Amino acid sequence: MSSFVALDFETANGSPESICSVGMVKVVDHQITENFYTLVNPEDYFSSMNIKIHKIKPSDVTNSPTFDIVFPYMMDFIGDLPVVAHNAKFDMNVLFKSLMKLDIEIPDLTYFCSCILARKTINNPRYGLAPMMSYYNIDFKGHHHALNDAKACAIITYRLLKHYPDLDSVLSIYGKSLSDKKYV
Repeated sequence: MSSFVALDFETANGSPESICSVGMVKVVDHQITENFYTLVNPEDYFSSMNIKIHKIKPSDVTNSPTFDIVFPYMMDFIGDLPVVAHNAKFDMNVLFKSLMKLDIEIPDLTYFCSCILARKTINNPRYGLAPMMSYYNIDFKGHHHALNDAKACAIITYRLLKHYPDLDSVLSIYGKSLSDKKYV
């Protein structure tokens, strides 16, 4: 069984601790079974560059929960499944630094990067979400919306996994543990 959760964060500014939205998609037996999306109040400023990218403004998150409230729901959604992100270095750094800032214990979360997997698996001139969706001839609208990006990551990962015997073999090569991170 190849089940996983695709994850994407958007941030309010250049700080990894400024999460303003979270999107996740659960894939079980080759099917998207659940979605998770929420805006997050980062309790921080929004840079004009980030607003231009994801279109989330401070007024959009005024009544949204803070990340300390969102995180337990994220972990309930993920359970013991591995997590994939497209450019996981960014998303896992956002998660790690946000948990450190809030003094929340780092979970033993296994993750891998669909962008690295794509680079190692197929030949494409560019490996971002949009070029990869184009490679697979899949229409992709709403880039930089956390849930749309998580769905795109899930679709790309599903396609890439067809090149491998199973998810476990991919994890044995490319899998990492969030608790092994040494960002501090």
